[in-house]
Amino acid sequence: MIRRTTTAASLAAVAALSLTLAACSSSASSDSGSGDAEGEIALGYTATLTGDFASYGLEMREGVDLAVEELNDEGGIDGRQVKIVSADDEGSPANGPVVAQQFCDDTAIAAVLGYSFSSVALSALPVYDSCGLPIVASAVTSPELTGASDVFFRDVFTDAYQGAEMGAHVADGGVEKVAVLYQQDDYGQGVSEAFSTAFEEAGGEVTSSQAYQLGAVDFGTIVNTALADEPDAIFIGGFYTEAAKIATQLRTSGSDLPIYGTDGAVSPDLVSLGGDAVEGMTVYSAFSAAAGTDASSAFIDAFTAKFDKEPSSWAALAYDATMVVAEAITEAGSTDRAAVAEALASIEGFGGVTGDITFDDGGDRLGELIFLQVDGGEFVAAAE
Repeated sequence: MIRRTTTAASLAAVAALSLTLAACSSSASSDSGSGDAEGEIALGYTATLTGDFASYGLEMREGVDLAVEELNDEGGIDGRQVKIVSADDEGSPANGPVVAQQFCDDTAIAAVLGYSFSSVALSALPVYDSCGLPIVASAVTSPELTGASDVFFRDVFTDAYQGAEMGAHVADGGVEKVAVLYQQDDYGQGVSEAFSTAFEEAGGEVTSSQAYQLGAVDFGTIVNTALADEPDAIFIGGFYTEAAKIATQLRTSGSDLPIYGTDGAVSPDLVSLGGDAVEGMTVYSAFSAAAGTDASSAFIDAFTAKFDKEPSSWAALAYDATMVVAEAITEAGSTDRAAVAEALASIEGFGGVTGDITFDDGGDRLGELIFLQVDGGEFVAAAE
């Protein structure tokens, strides 16, 4: 979701990452990537696992680990145990191709999971195309990824879809005027443009639209500018770190306007950073433990027992992605990458804990969002 430039420091990090991956990756070779017919089935996992935005990647990994544990307890996939080969991409697009090449070279890897940022996934796709290694991602939402590769799939919804749904939702709730604040990157701009277009088409007015930089601390100027036009609500198109700070400064300024956000704000860290300032904030997601269904209740119970906390949407999406890959391998009757990719493209109505999963021709998921609200420091289903 973040576009970042490559510096000398990041190039050095790439070299170090390459050496690290080469040391810990299993049985790398330059074979066709058909996999070991009798040994373990390996699945690659890559995301941003360190730094300010590690929350998404760490939460997804928890969902993956639970899925793998359950698969192995039930005999694995076609009698073969499953293991994870993991890499921290550090949120850097420069690291995307490095990780992808290591996964491509490891012929035991049948598919790849994870991805925190769209820019990293986009930089990696040409490498995956070259070896035919399929990906099922769970946190990358850029429309640029739609149809970008025949081996790319995602069980999270796109920014264009999610932003438009939130715009309509806010308008349906009776809000007439909104001030928009968004982080200055592809994610923030894309989701906010979709939100604004849908909100205006529903008869609403966007009173102002302002960008801010990731890592910013002082939002006083843009908050004052947003409030000067007397909007009915504030929409924040960005991640939980800045969203929490903006909410805090809004409340400090004396404003009690409703605040709306995105899936990028759906993290326990939003509450730990924002405290009372984010109470009542409305966001959207593909999953909520508080709005559990019969299909998700067993997952929620198992996750809570394993990690002593309720699962986040990112954990649930990654759990589903792992199970979808297992289903595709089973349907293919093989870990041959081309066969697995073909089976993934045929997935239709797979019963996941985040709802039924069907991939369209562009590798995108079809389905519906859930709207959530922070209540008592927890994400709960928003009132209709």
